Amino acid sequence: MTQLSRPGGPGIRLDSGVYLGWTVPLDYDPLLAKLAVWALTREEAIARMLRALDEYTVDGIKTTLGFYRRIFADQAFRQGCLHTGFIGEFLGRSGTGLWPVDPDLETAAALVAAIHSLNHKEATQAPSVTRSRWSAEGREGLLR
Repeated sequence: MTQLSRPGGPGIRLDSGVYLGWTVPLDYDPLLAKLAVWALTREEAIARMLRALDEYTVDGIKTTLGFYRRIFADQAFRQGCLHTGFIGEFLGRSGTGLWPVDPDLETAAALVAAIHSLNHKEATQAPSVTRSRWSAEGREGLLR
């Protein structure tokens, strides 16, 4: 834990096991670090968080830092208009998701998903078996 202020006073806290030069493994936990700020007022805390987010960098992997920068800059968030549907509402209002979308990659991903779905459906479908009436009625009788 790194605390960048006197205890109890306004400040910034970073909880993390990450260090300069560390290589993030392929099966990493998506929560690499927790950044917390506090101040005397909401406005001061938001300003402090925006500055901390602007100074915070993680190289080599995608992060949600840009998403949080947009959240903390959002007027509704700044006014404290928060509710359980806030993120969905925010994404609809801002017209973007967590990361910018490349239309070509989105199309390729959709094609791969469709092909995978077709192959998976064919592989898991049992071949149609025609049963005699005698067999079908016997099975029904066992299930009663």
